[in-house]
Amino acid sequence: MKILNFGSCNIDYVYLLDHITSIGETETTQGMNILPGGKGLNQSIAITRAGNNVYHAGCIGEGGELLLDILKTNRVDISFIERVNTKNGHAIIQVSKDGDNSIFLYPGSNEMILRDHVDRVFASFSEGDLLLVQNEINNLDYIVKKAYQARMKIILNPSPCNEKIQQIDLNMISYLILNEIEVKEISKCENIQKALAYFREKFPDLKVMLTLGNKGCIYQDKKEQRFCPIFKVDAVDTTGAGDTFTGYFVAGIANGEKIEKILQIASCASAISVTREGAALSIPYIDEVMEKINCLETNDTDMKAEILRIKIEEYVDENLTDASLDGLADFLGYSSIYTGTLVKKITGETYKKFLQRKRLDVSATLLLQTELSIDEIIKMVGYDNASFFRRIFKEKYGITPLNYRKGQIK
Repeated sequence: MKILNFGSCNIDYVYLLDHITSIGETETTQGMNILPGGKGLNQSIAITRAGNNVYHAGCIGEGGELLLDILKTNRVDISFIERVNTKNGHAIIQVSKDGDNSIFLYPGSNEMILRDHVDRVFASFSEGDLLLVQNEINNLDYIVKKAYQARMKIILNPSPCNEKIQQIDLNMISYLILNEIEVKEISKCENIQKALAYFREKFPDLKVMLTLGNKGCIYQDKKEQRFCPIFKVDAVDTTGAGDTFTGYFVAGIANGEKIEKILQIASCASAISVTREGAALSIPYIDEVMEKINCLETNDTDMKAEILRIKIEEYVDENLTDASLDGLADFLGYSSIYTGTLVKKITGETYKKFLQRKRLDVSATLLLQTELSIDEIIKMVGYDNASFFRRIFKEKYGITPLNYRKGQIK
C-alpha cells in the first residue's frame, strides 16, 4: 500500500505572546520564529517519523525552497510537488505562554494546483493505496473524486472547516479526522453524541476520528465507539499537535494495526509534540514515542469527565422540555444527590443553572431560525411561566425575546 498526501506546504511565522490577542488589542511579542509548516507538510513528516513512506503532492511557490529541504531531509518523496510562480503559502501563528495558539492563513501557492497536475499524480496510484487530504489546497473535490474512482482509501482532515468541505461527498471518504469545532460545524449538532450519531446514520461506512484536545479522543465506526485519554505533559506549544496525531493515525491505518494501538501511539506522539515549540520540528520519531508510551501517565480522569459531560448534554438535549435531575440520575445510573454533585463538578454549574442555560440557548436559536411564536418556544423548551422566561432571557441577553428576534441587540 502506497500513501499519498495531497496537501499544503506553508511557511509559519510564529509569534510568542503573553496571551492570544483580542479584537482591537495590540500586544508586543516576546519573540518570533520562521518555521516550516502547513497541515500537509506537517502530516507528511509525521507519517515518515512514524516509520512509513509517503509521497507528497502539491505546489511550492517563491521562498518555498526550505520546505522542499525539510521534506527531503525527512525522507518524504517530493516527486509530485510542482513549482509555481507566486508567493508561497504562509501562516501567522500566535502562541501564548500557556501553549495555546491562534492561526490565520494565506493560501498562496497552495491554491495553484491544476487538474492536469492532479491527473498526472493519480496515474501513479491504484486500488488499495491510501490518500490523505486536508482543506488547505484548491481542487479538493476533484482530488477526492479521482482517488475514489481509483478505489483508493481516502482520509480527510477537513481543516480549516469552511464552505469547500460542503462540496465533498462524505460517502467517498473512508476516515474523517476532525476536532470538536469541526464535528459540530459539519453535523450542525452542538451535542457531541448527536454529532457522532449524525455521521453514523447518514454515512454508515464512514469511520470518524474525533480529537478533543486535552480531553482525549473518540473513534467511531458502524460497530463501535472507542475512547482514548491523553497523556499528561506540560504543554509549551500546541501548534501541530493535531497534525502529529493525524500522521501517526494514517501510518497505523496503513500498517493494518488495531485501532486501540493506533489511538494510543498517535495520542502519545501528539502529547510529546506539544512539549516543544513549532509544528513540523516538534514531531517525534517512532522510537521516542515507543520509549515513552509506557512512561507517560494518561489523564483518564479528564477523559471520564468528558464522557460524562457528553452524556449529560445528550440527556438534556433529548429531553429538553421535561428534563429533570431525577431523570438525568436514572439515565446515568446514579443517585440524584450524586448526580447533582457530578453536574456541578463537570459543568461548573448547578443542574438547575445548566438546564436553564441550555434552554435559553435553544430558545435564542429558535427565535432567529424559526417563525414559531414566543409562547410556542417557551413551551417547547420546558417553561410554563412566560413571565419568568422573559425575565431570565433578558438577564442573559440584555434584551427581550421579541427584540432579540428583531435583531435589536443593544
